[in-house]
Amino acid sequence: MKILLSSSILFLAITTVRLRLQRTETSRSSTVSITENHVLKGCSIHKQRSYDFLSCAHLCLARSGCASVNYENVRNGMCELNCLPSPNSGINTSAFIALPGYLFGQLVILLDRKYIFTTLGAKGVHGPTSTAGYHGTSLEDQVILYKGIQIWTVPVTGSYVIEAAGASGGNGSYRYVYSSAHWKLGGLGAKITGTFQLNQGTKLKILVGQKGGTSPASMSRAGGGGGGSFVTLLDDTPLIVAGGGGGGGARKNFTNGDPGQATRNGSQCGGSQGVGGEVCNGNTGKNDLRINAGGGAGIRGDGYTNEPLAKTALSFINGGNGGKRGEGLFSNGGFGGGSFAIKSGGGGGGYSGGGVLGTDKKGTAGGGGSYNVGKNQQNLAGANKGDGKVVIALVNS
Repeated sequence: MKILLSSSILFLAITTVRLRLQRTETSRSSTVSITENHVLKGCSIHKQRSYDFLSCAHLCLARSGCASVNYENVRNGMCELNCLPSPNSGINTSAFIALPGYLFGQLVILLDRKYIFTTLGAKGVHGPTSTAGYHGTSLEDQVILYKGIQIWTVPVTGSYVIEAAGASGGNGSYRYVYSSAHWKLGGLGAKITGTFQLNQGTKLKILVGQKGGTSPASMSRAGGGGGGSFVTLLDDTPLIVAGGGGGGGARKNFTNGDPGQATRNGSQCGGSQGVGGEVCNGNTGKNDLRINAGGGAGIRGDGYTNEPLAKTALSFINGGNGGKRGEGLFSNGGFGGGSFAIKSGGGGGGYSGGGVLGTDKKGTAGGGGSYNVGKNQQNLAGANKGDGKVVIALVNS
């Protein structure tokens, strides 16, 4: 059993006060909750004498991995720095014990309570390969990459608001001889928000969707589907997913892409229950091998395509890569399950993939579906432009 220091302090009804600390060289600030005549045993990482309790607390603030202090307040001013107990540390509430003449102080970091996950500068079908973009942020040295998916460990038990935004689809364009380009816009990504109770030490898998490939104005080319943004547990159980937008078309009768959806299903012959989108005839609603297009991927089902030279968009559990159909004449899908595009835009990735509904002369690319099991939900279709994003904010510990 792990210790919840703040909860234990309240339960014991011991007198506490709060002090405000700040360390300007790193802009890291904190409050410290002080409990008289108590200490935390079994988690010491360093000991030294300090002038007073405030100096001891500043030593903790300056040392990476320090979460609380025990301060001997009567004789020699010994300052003991404590680690942040982990679920496997063996520390439990019995280690928080009464000891006269001591002060126990727990740091509550203020500016590190919001964690903003980005694409880290990655573009196209594959996710990021370096976390250098997090240097100087609350995520520095806190994220591990596995094939573009970001793995992050919850630092403290509490209530967190998670906001996931899917990526928008790429714009498509078409032009006639001696005419200027005409644009068909990619659909905007969904923005999905919920509140979750997360336990310290829980590992989350986070995929931040990337915008679908787009067309230069000098060419007639459809836009790739935008990638969905995903937050799951380590075993791929979804907490929240925001669908990506469908890509814009490359002909007059091909439309703007659909937005990322606020519901679980993808649009335009899109998938349901976590599978990928299909490519369907607009007259019959059935799969049509004559339509050269690709559907976006879902959380557990790859996107559909009838293109023999194309790589389908991959589901989240299969890595989340965007769909691809070569270079130059075609637009690729965004990381997060967005599909490639030929005439029609590509379907967006999401909890369920967006499909494509049309013929070889007209059609629309669908947006990916979204998912949310949090409390206080806000689910918005078509609310995010550009690459996706995930924001996790601690609101109550």
